[in-house]
Amino acid sequence: MSSRICCPDDHSTKGISIHEAAIAVSEGRAIGVCKKCGKELQYRIDHVYPNDPRKKRYTFAVTRAVRFGTRLAGDENYDPFLLALRDIQTGKEQILPTFWAYGQGNTQRGGQFPPLLSLGEWKRLFRRLDASFDEKEERIRLRAYELYEQRGKRDGHALDDWLQAEAELTERKSLRAAA
Repeated sequence: MSSRICCPDDHSTKGISIHEAAIAVSEGRAIGVCKKCGKELQYRIDHVYPNDPRKKRYTFAVTRAVRFGTRLAGDENYDPFLLALRDIQTGKEQILPTFWAYGQGNTQRGGQFPPLLSLGEWKRLFRRLDASFDEKEERIRLRAYELYEQRGKRDGHALDDWLQAEAELTERKSLRAAA
């Protein structure tokens, strides 16, 4: 997976790091504007699935980000995120857990994408990052279910319900999912 900052017309910029872009998206701020065309910049991820014999390249725009804002103790220093991605061609959304690791050589290792971690392994990592993770997750889960019930238990909005519940409970109104 490669990451880049560019406008919808694909004019790339090196003036903003991927990590800075992820932080801006998580705070509901614009990343910036393209110096060539004046359009808003996007955080994009290009990916080729390893088992695809055609080696088709998929491009995703990061539409939302949740920054956990906690670090592991000791020498390990991580900045973990969950990124909501939208496939540029199909509009299909996916969630990508990622993190930035500091102190790994001369520069920050940006955008580590560990695809082999299961949901359970991610939960264990976040429990190590923040002991109150389980409590927060349970409150968010219950609020998301309330939102689902309020909508008449119609399927298809689980991500929106989760992000809205998280926004309400953590006072991150900028992450509120569009209805």
